[in-house]
Amino acid sequence: MAIKYLAGDRLIGTAAEREALYTAPLTSSNWGIHDTSTTSGYTIVKYTSGGTFQPTSAYDVEYLVIGGGGSGGMGNEAANSEGAGGGGAGAFRTATGFGVTAQAYTITVGAGGAAVSSLTTDGNDGADSVFSTITSDGGGAGGGGSQGQGASSAGSGGGSGAGLSAPSGGTGGSYGNNGGAGYNSARGGGGGGSGGAGVNGSDVASGRGADGGAGTASAITGTNTYYAGGGGSGAYDLTSGIASNGGSGGGGNGAGGTSSDPAAESGDANTGSGGGATGRARTPSGAGGSGVVILKFSTSGNGVVSNNVSEVTFDYPNGTIFEESDSGKHWMWNGTNTWNEMS
Repeated sequence: MAIKYLAGDRLIGTAAEREALYTAPLTSSNWGIHDTSTTSGYTIVKYTSGGTFQPTSAYDVEYLVIGGGGSGGMGNEAANSEGAGGGGAGAFRTATGFGVTAQAYTITVGAGGAAVSSLTTDGNDGADSVFSTITSDGGGAGGGGSQGQGASSAGSGGGSGAGLSAPSGGTGGSYGNNGGAGYNSARGGGGGGSGGAGVNGSDVASGRGADGGAGTASAITGTNTYYAGGGGSGAYDLTSGIASNGGSGGGGNGAGGTSSDPAAESGDANTGSGGGATGRARTPSGAGGSGVVILKFSTSGNGVVSNNVSEVTFDYPNGTIFEESDSGKHWMWNGTNTWNEMS
């Protein structure tokens, strides 16, 4: 079986499962992290990869579901050395009071778009994250140098690559923002973030790549954290070819314009942020950051069956009782990483 967390500060599982908590109670590999400082009274289940959420009864949850970020595009080495567009962030969806029942809910965590390494190539879209009826689309790909069009998405759009036609950025949906537009023969646009649009290439100083759009903050884990920032665009090869910034929330920085400048950075894992784009011939582009699904509910009276959970935070106080289903023994948590057998 798997450990069940029930009302009244009770845990039920096998002796082996209880022993795992005894020997390593603060690791995510044995169902959870004990943290009462920031999550008092709540259980938080954080999925960094696919899994299953199975409540033991009907109750309401707060959710944060973020799709995978798009990757940045690849710049062009020839002629005017066009910078590419940054990747867009995945959709950012959150709400409270979402009702669940005692059934298994499949969790999907969207992968970030893969990096690219061929000149003028567009990036790749991020994949969707799903919890129950909530789907957060992946972010749009950044356009490649030489007029690459940023991809649109129900998340955030990717920034467009530079080009004489100054292509527009990809369009974002209800849970994201537009990517920035490319500009003439040099500057790509920044990827859209969940909290703001990507910067247009024409809005920045000569030679500098455009920044990605800002991310959005959530305090669902007990700490105010930014997610889903857009990727920065690539600079082009002049002395002013400065690398651009990814948006707050984990967006990857774009590459500078010369071989000695920093390379493009990937979006941070499990933030749904876009990857940075390349400038002249820096390879590869930045990959999109993978998405995340976080669920939070009141510990009192509610429980969850642990099954393929990547990371769980359980607020079980001193005096929590663990019942071994195979031996019938009962143990009490003493709050200092020890289970004491009860007589």
